[in-house]
Amino acid sequence: MAEGLRIGVFSDTHVGRNIPRVLRDARRRAFRHAFRQAIDIFIENDVDYVIHAGDLFEKRSMTPDDAVFVKWEFYRLVKKVEERSGKKIKIIAVRGNHDGSPLSSALDFITHPMAEYFQVIGEGILEGVKEAYVGDGLSVIGMGYHPYARRKFQEASEILREIEADGYRILILHNYVEAVHDIPPQTPEHSVIRLEDLERLDVDLVITGHHHERLGFKKTGGKLFLIPGATEAIDLGERGPFGVYILDVEKSGLISHKFVELEPLQVIGVRRVVSDKPVELDWFRRRCLEEIESFALNLDRDGILKLNVSGVVAGDEPFPQLGLQEEVQRLMERYDKLIHVEISEDLSSMIRPDVRGVEGRISRDEIVREVFGVLGERAGEAAEIVEDVAMALDEKASERTGLLKELDRRKFSDRWLRFLSSYVGEGS
Repeated sequence: MAEGLRIGVFSDTHVGRNIPRVLRDARRRAFRHAFRQAIDIFIENDVDYVIHAGDLFEKRSMTPDDAVFVKWEFYRLVKKVEERSGKKIKIIAVRGNHDGSPLSSALDFITHPMAEYFQVIGEGILEGVKEAYVGDGLSVIGMGYHPYARRKFQEASEILREIEADGYRILILHNYVEAVHDIPPQTPEHSVIRLEDLERLDVDLVITGHHHERLGFKKTGGKLFLIPGATEAIDLGERGPFGVYILDVEKSGLISHKFVELEPLQVIGVRRVVSDKPVELDWFRRRCLEEIESFALNLDRDGILKLNVSGVVAGDEPFPQLGLQEEVQRLMERYDKLIHVEISEDLSSMIRPDVRGVEGRISRDEIVREVFGVLGERAGEAAEIVEDVAMALDEKASERTGLLKELDRRKFSDRWLRFLSSYVGEGS
């Protein structure tokens, strides 16, 4: 590796995502648009490698066309770089939580024996099997997403340490790492990898997906992390800019890096209407309409606005609501580039205590611990079934009903019956 290597890095592309559903086709186009731009940037920079840190797809809502789109974009990347510079590049990816489970992964749709340039790593390691990419001057190891990442990574790290590495060493993950990420408060501890377990690995760089907002490079606990963020706003409230990274490395280390911002297909604005003192409901309505019109006036392409409204309403209405649907619709008809407005209301009345904020701070993990606390040491087994149900719902639930099919439900019913029967048996 006399001249070094150039590596393109991206993550959380979520091709096939169609949320909010009222904009499903527009949002699908936006994720494809971002993905295509990322491929263009990698081509222009004549990369040697591309690393994707998980959530390539949105498995629950993707279509066969989405898989074909990604497959051809990767092929275009490989052929164009070869035409430009004669390089035979390699694309390396790990599975994210939105790509599905190890047994039903969306990445299987784009793997093929003929496509030797594309390799998924991080699945074998979950089963205790040594797995890595080792090439000329670069070694890449990883672990696919797991809901119980803390325990799984502790087990996997023993095997990862045994893998012989060559050149610059990279670890790819798709889980949160403590003291590295801004971890959402509802995230259960068992899904967060401990920094001290990661520190034992002899790697030069840790690339982590799953965190949609870009944090860039961070040195924590003696390890260098890269958190590239997503290529497009996954949920409307997420902050950009979104893009990809280009790294230049040698055996001696990281020589240089740059972040390349992507141009979004749609402008997504996030604005707030807040009052720090009680005001009339009409004040909130008037300010909301002003914010919407101000946003719409400056659009040069399709725009989506998320408006967060909070405060205390003066008056005797116990459950105040804005009721702005008709006014918002008229503004969208007046400004054709304004394609969607989402208003999040957190209004309380002076005549009753506001309890909604308390509800929002209770995580699923806390509820599970409260409900199953009576099981003592076996509460963790019950929590694992709950987490598996959540994964199954995310992956297999009907888009129409949000429920699992009978066959899938029966599997979990049987697990609960076996578990509870064994628990009762222990106590008798």
